[in-house]
Amino acid sequence: MLSAKQIEIFYEVYKQGSMTAAAEGLQISQPSISKTLGVIEKKLNFKLFLRQGKKLVPTHEADDLFEHASIVHSQLKSFNAIANTYKSRSADFINIGTTPSLAEGIVPKIIKRYNKINPGVKFNLINLNSIDLIEDRYKPDIDLTICFNSASQASSRSTVIKEGNHSLVSPIKFNLPDEVLLKDIVLYPFVEITNLLSFYEETSLSNYIKVNEINMNTVVKTDSYSSALSIVHDGIAISILDENSLLKADRKKVKISKILDKDFKYSISAIKKDIVRYECNEFFNYLCEEKI
Repeated sequence: MLSAKQIEIFYEVYKQGSMTAAAEGLQISQPSISKTLGVIEKKLNFKLFLRQGKKLVPTHEADDLFEHASIVHSQLKSFNAIANTYKSRSADFINIGTTPSLAEGIVPKIIKRYNKINPGVKFNLINLNSIDLIEDRYKPDIDLTICFNSASQASSRSTVIKEGNHSLVSPIKFNLPDEVLLKDIVLYPFVEITNLLSFYEETSLSNYIKVNEINMNTVVKTDSYSSALSIVHDGIAISILDENSLLKADRKKVKISKILDKDFKYSISAIKKDIVRYECNEFFNYLCEEKI
């Protein structure tokens, strides 16, 4: 019914509250904005905005549509980001699929160490969530994946490059001890990590909590380690994170405590395609030999 461009214009006008600001944001002329809004309203057969002085006030119909337009806007933004990533690729680059948290943590360290002994090798990082990486979406465009490990991934094409434990991280103001039992922290607001493959194993934290009927006081759920850490930094809640994510922890704001119940381990693996270019295979072999 409406084109993606028309939805984007509606989204921007609603967000900015004026055609002039929307035109600046979209880098198109104000008359074009006005004309497009007229076309949209004619198609829909109802008003989207009412004028009050210099301001545009959205109608109830516009309020309802904006929620859906926001979803389209987000999807278009993701689409363009991925398309631009592929556009910028070159055969000279090693294309690594990884998660945002690993792209901000361990992966830059790996690249730095590798470039010390192999200067000139170039990398292209493609950020995706864990599920997309494991389900091999975008597989033709990724030479090698670095992600949190799942037992189902074990093969001759994969190697574990780092192992460690999860720890409790809490706002300083909560004044928690250096070592804790999960049963002793159930009253504190908790950020739960969801949809991460390292949490899917039978030995995982989520499984342990379920089996032992430990009722955490979950106030936020997120599939992002970095988001969870930000929430802890803001003093809102505690969480349980891996050592990679805790590299960015501000020790002036948060405290890291050992969990005494058991070792909640995680591992990070590199997985390569069946057939890769020479430089990609050399990089994979390096990861097999050098533990981070």
